[in-house]
Parts: sequence; structure tokens; C-alpha cells
Amino acid sequence: MKNLHQFALRYLIADAAPLSPRERWLSALAGLLGILLMQGILTVLPVGPGISYLLAPLGASSVILFALPHSPLAQPWSLAGGLFISALIGHFCGLWITPAFLAVGVALGLAIWMTAWLRCIHPPGGAMAVVFALSAQQHSTSLLTALLNVGAAMMAVLVINNLIPGRRYPQCLPPTQVAKKDRPVRRSIRHEDIQYALEKLDTYLDISEEDLVQIYDLATNHAHRRHERRVCADIMTTDVISVNFGTELNEAWALLQTRHLHGVPVIDAGQRVIGVLTLENFLRHVEPDGVQGIGDNIRRLLRKTPSIYSDKPEVVGQIMSERFMKVQTDTPLGEVAVSLLADEHPSIIPVVDQRQRLAGVLTQTDLLAAIYKRQAAAAAQTWFSLEKLK
Repeated sequence: MKNLHQFALRYLIADAAPLSPRERWLSALAGLLGILLMQGILTVLPVGPGISYLLAPLGASSVILFALPHSPLAQPWSLAGGLFISALIGHFCGLWITPAFLAVGVALGLAIWMTAWLRCIHPPGGAMAVVFALSAQQHSTSLLTALLNVGAAMMAVLVINNLIPGRRYPQCLPPTQVAKKDRPVRRSIRHEDIQYALEKLDTYLDISEEDLVQIYDLATNHAHRRHERRVCADIMTTDVISVNFGTELNEAWALLQTRHLHGVPVIDAGQRVIGVLTLENFLRHVEPDGVQGIGDNIRRLLRKTPSIYSDKPEVVGQIMSERFMKVQTDTPLGEVAVSLLADEHPSIIPVVDQRQRLAGVLTQTDLLAAIYKRQAAAAAQTWFSLEKLK
């Protein structure tokens, strides 16, 4: 019995994390409301009695649209193109090819090839191809039926999925959730990295790029937390150079240049961090305008305006980044390691104490030094263990 259980887990059951009870109930409710809405739309359409809805393909599509809303198979082009193109192929195969079994086979094969080429694979499209291949020979269903079914499904999924909290449809829409100021949105891998990996795998993965990046980030963070037990206070730089909101730009620029810093935290009178100033903040205000070069624009930006009115920023608070990553002194180092090592890593990460006052900063150099020390200690321990065995 144990061997049978292990066989089933290894070969028969998909290695996928189970859905939470909340997500299962939301998917079931969305499927119920979605199929009812599709039938209601098709019932009230002013069409002849010969036009009916196709419950089998609609039911199969509903599983994908409402239980897997993040899937590429559920997106609008996959839904519309996958269903209608397959119906079109099935219709003409049924008209031109006999006997029926051959028409069904050719229709299904062509539907798979065409929707894969057009990047609109939708599994229920296979049912559409088969249904229309058979109905074309019996002259029982028209292509208008497929068009109406696609329209009803599209309207239902747009309404239902966008009414459910936490979902958005289609996936190409930007997230409505606003990132917290101390947790800016980041991407540890880029679109071209994912495209390269998918080309190497040469297979279809039923997962969106956004979800794939999120899975990668969560897994990497979890792995770092599992192996790294230190906290930020253990490796942070405590001799911190900071500036105030009202520090003049020429003074801040000179500080960065003379101390060879990539960035500094900006603090208020209570030593609380209110922003981060980096070289990029300066460069955003000195883009070439076609007449003057970057050097001239930098000098103009840093030059103090003699009058009380100015058409350019004058102090640090006017150009600093107000969205930045901030951690506590007791934050596990594994939680920030990925951010510091990512391609789009922040120049510095301010570290604050329990009263939200500046206690130190973390840089990529701090992290690399900590990793080197850990590896060196592990190597030394291994060497001592081997010496004891001799």
C-alpha cells in the first residue's frame, strides 16, 4: 500500500501547491455566476431559434476563466482566438473532408497547430473544432453560434473576475494595489531572461510572466531565510552619513563625490528616515536638452539661485526618492539579500530601530562581505572536521 501511495505521488498526482479554501470558494462562486451570466446573455440575444449556446465548450472554458484567471490560456486573445479560430477550422474541415472521423482528426490537429502559431491556445478550442466538424456535415450549427458564444464568454469573464476582490482581468492591466513606501515594486529577473529560459525549455508553460517572477522571488527569499540566520544589525554600516531635507544640492553633491558614496539617507529633525538621495536623483534633473550638455546642466542644477524665486530644485527634499526600501535592525538578512543582489538593487537600504530612527545602512558591499565571511567560516569548520578525522 505504501509503494502504491508513493507511485501515485510521484507519477500520477501533479506536484502543485493546493489552493487555499478561500480561493477554492471564490473560483467555484465565479464559475457558478459566470456560466449563469453566459446563458443569460445568449438567451436574451435577438437571434433566431436555430442559434443556441454550446454548453460543453462554455463549461470547459469556465474552468479556465474562473479557476485559473492568471493563466495565459484564460486571457482575452486565447479565449476569443482559441475558440473562434478552432470553430472556423472545424467548420471547413467538416465541409471539405469525408468521412467524419477524418474530418474530426484533421480539424483538431489543425486547430492545435494554428492556435499555437497564433499564440492563442485555449483547450476548449479542441471541443469547438470537433463540434463544428461534425455539425458542418449535418448542417446543424452556424459560425454565428461560435461568435455569440465567444462574445458571451468574454463579457462574463470581464464582469465576474473584475468584481472578485484580489483579481484583475485581463492580466495585462496594471495592478491597482499601490506599493508601500518602504517596499517598492521590483523585478529580480527581466522579460528577456524569461524569454530565454522558455526558448530553451521549448514547451508551453501555463503560467503568466508576472506570476513566474513572483514565484522566483518568493522561493529565493525563502531559501535565503532558511540558510541565513543573521539580522541586518549584524552586518550594517553604523557610521552613517546622512543629509537633511533642507540640505543644499551643491553640498549634498560634494558629499557624495568626496566620500565616494552611491547614496545617503535623508532624515528629519527627529532622526527618522524620510527619503533616500542617490546620484540617479541628480541625473533625473540634468538630461541633455539639445543645447547644453549634461555637465552644463549639472553645474546649473548645483548653482544656488540668488533670488527668492527659482525654476529648479534647490534642496535635497525636492529631488530625493520618497519611495524606498527600509528595514528594521532585527529584520532577517535573508529577507533583503535578494533585493541587494538583484540587477535593479537599491544603492542603499536604511536600517531603523524600533523608534523608526536611523541606525545604519545596508549596501551590496556589506552583504557580499557577510556572505564571504559565512563561506570562509563554513570552509574553516569543514577543514577542522577533516583534520579531526585524520
